Amino acid sequence: MPRHLVALLTLSLSLGLLGPTGAQQGGAPPPQAPPEFRAGTAVVVLDLVVRDNKGRHVPDLRPDEVEVFENGEPCQIQSFRLVEPPLETAGGGAAAGAPLEMTAPSPEGAGTTDATRFPLNLVTLVFDRLDVESNALARKAALKFVDEGMTALMQVAVFKIGQRMAVVQQYTTEKEPLREAIGLATSGTDLVDTSVTGKALKAQRDATRARGAATAPEEASGDASAPSSVVQGPASERGPEPSVTRAVADALRLADSLQRQMEGEWSLYPLMALAKAQARLPGRKTLLFFSAGLQVPAHLDDVFRGVISEANRANVSFYSIDARGLRARSDIQASAQMLRQAATTSQVQQMKGPGEATTLDEMRLMDTVGDSLRLNLQQTLSDLSESTGGFLVANANDFGKSVDRLAADIRGYYEITYAPGRPEFDGSFRRIEVKVARKSVDVQSRSGYFALPPEDRIVLPYEVPLLAALAASKEAHDFEHRAGATHFAPGPDGVESEVMVEVPLGQLDFEVDKKEKQYRLNLLTMAAIKGADGQLVERFSDEYPLVGPLDKIDDVKTANAVLRRTLSLAPGQYTLESVAMLRDGSRASVERRPFEVPVASSGPAVSSLMLIGRADPLPEGAPVPDDPLVVEGMRVVPHFGGSVSKAAMPNLSFLVKVYPNADEGPVGLTLEFVRDGKVVGQAQPETPAPDAEGRIAYVGTVPSAGFAPGTYEIRVSASQISGASTASTTFDLVP
Repeated sequence: MPRHLVALLTLSLSLGLLGPTGAQQGGAPPPQAPPEFRAGTAVVVLDLVVRDNKGRHVPDLRPDEVEVFENGEPCQIQSFRLVEPPLETAGGGAAAGAPLEMTAPSPEGAGTTDATRFPLNLVTLVFDRLDVESNALARKAALKFVDEGMTALMQVAVFKIGQRMAVVQQYTTEKEPLREAIGLATSGTDLVDTSVTGKALKAQRDATRARGAATAPEEASGDASAPSSVVQGPASERGPEPSVTRAVADALRLADSLQRQMEGEWSLYPLMALAKAQARLPGRKTLLFFSAGLQVPAHLDDVFRGVISEANRANVSFYSIDARGLRARSDIQASAQMLRQAATTSQVQQMKGPGEATTLDEMRLMDTVGDSLRLNLQQTLSDLSESTGGFLVANANDFGKSVDRLAADIRGYYEITYAPGRPEFDGSFRRIEVKVARKSVDVQSRSGYFALPPEDRIVLPYEVPLLAALAASKEAHDFEHRAGATHFAPGPDGVESEVMVEVPLGQLDFEVDKKEKQYRLNLLTMAAIKGADGQLVERFSDEYPLVGPLDKIDDVKTANAVLRRTLSLAPGQYTLESVAMLRDGSRASVERRPFEVPVASSGPAVSSLMLIGRADPLPEGAPVPDDPLVVEGMRVVPHFGGSVSKAAMPNLSFLVKVYPNADEGPVGLTLEFVRDGKVVGQAQPETPAPDAEGRIAYVGTVPSAGFAPGTYEIRVSASQISGASTASTTFDLVP
């Protein structure tokens, strides 16, 4: 990823055709109104910052001195203007601390701001997980920016990344609430627990939110269970404009979705969500990331590049502040130590004879080498900043000069627009380079962007071919995979549901490197849930870059790649679309399966009734997870295939979870087997005792030998005083 190109850019993609603004030739260009756009063609908007060799901004750059290239091909500049508002606007401009008017961009193009013709600057302060010393340094740097770098044309917000991303202070032009919010964000408390303040704002999380609709936050009492919280920090006299409020709600929704999708707490996902959510807002957008270093393991390379791409497409520049300050031991030393460990492991491995056991370190040898190159946490912060048009502030306990330079970057820049030579969204990386024909200037640049579809949801680069396979007129079935959806307990946000996609690895072609004695396989999977109206509700994906010693390939081929995600769904009819594909696109498999999330009945709630494909024991000594598919130390894997072989499954086992109504006494169970509409078997099994949470897990087993081949339905009814609820499943029994 390029670190230094020739100019600092801020890039966004919007659907529109450039209006007749024109570029002046010769002399310093006077301030112009923002360019107007009409629907039709993709347009790229760039923000360009140039300094002289003394660090001062260059105010007299001419259009004829600037060239823009995409992937080495020159692009025609269609507009060029200097945006450099005064520190405090005069006349009809905004005074310090006064709320600013801001209009959201219409579908036809970018919006405008007040009569000063200067777009609003949005600045987002994001505090990562920090220790006590790092919190103190981050607080010092952030307060200096607010006190000395913030101007009347800036709206600033404070976010905190913990177990989930939280908003400590909405966007405001007032400094005092920002000072208090910075103190709260650097207090060392995980602000997702909204009891810290006693009052919270949270994003609406009803059925429309489950469908991915962006909604504004609403006041509520503290809800510590909310995956993404807006913590009520010190309030300003007037809240942010509606378009900015919507962007905050979008950021929370996207961060929540990404963190659930990836099942991780990595800082990358909230950063990506914050960048994506600001894409439709006009003006200059800057994110100050206070971090103790950013680690990017190999499997998150695409996500890291996706963060940079989304920022570049959304006009967001990252400025990273390494809050560790001056340190005695560098990240380079840590990388070197890990490389030495990998070299030692490799030497031991080469000395072993055939048949000797392979250690865990030996199996992870390539991972160790790769991770050692990513232990330079400061370098990844630098890559993130420089690739998005910012810079890294590091190795200092006094951030004064760096904050001054940062504030100057935000205030003054050139705005350029051009039409890219390739308007199609093919998922490829578009490298951007700007050349300035002037000597003795200090320049920085964004690295480029991925040409991804302009949709509200995050699209990672590797997801583009998966989406294309789902949209193809002819479904691919080059190999088999299994997919299904199950539902469990009802909750305040809907019914807890699970999606699973399973790919047996034995049917896939592994790449074999006999010289290096390694196998390789790169598998992609995706699951998309659509409502009865065909609209996308949620989408998940995973990448499986498998690399290992060749003598272990047979063991790997007996395994399955499993994509599994949990989400809340409103009752209704849905379709699960799933796709599995080799990374090179040579083979793919697509399936579609309808499913239903039932409306709650008066009786006890019941989960899906699931045939058990297999049950995997949990690791010995491991804590039992709060997982609806874990029963008595075993993780159940449902059978999602339509047919059940009597020879392969001599015993038919099935699982159902029951969630009794409180204070209604014991639960009665009724079990029925139905064939061709007729009940061929019935029983009233003993109800198992509930667990500590009051939940009942019933596992039934019957010999398949007693059933003739045919189509069967199993029904389980659970009853209490208030009524009964029924779950069922259908399958074909074959010899």
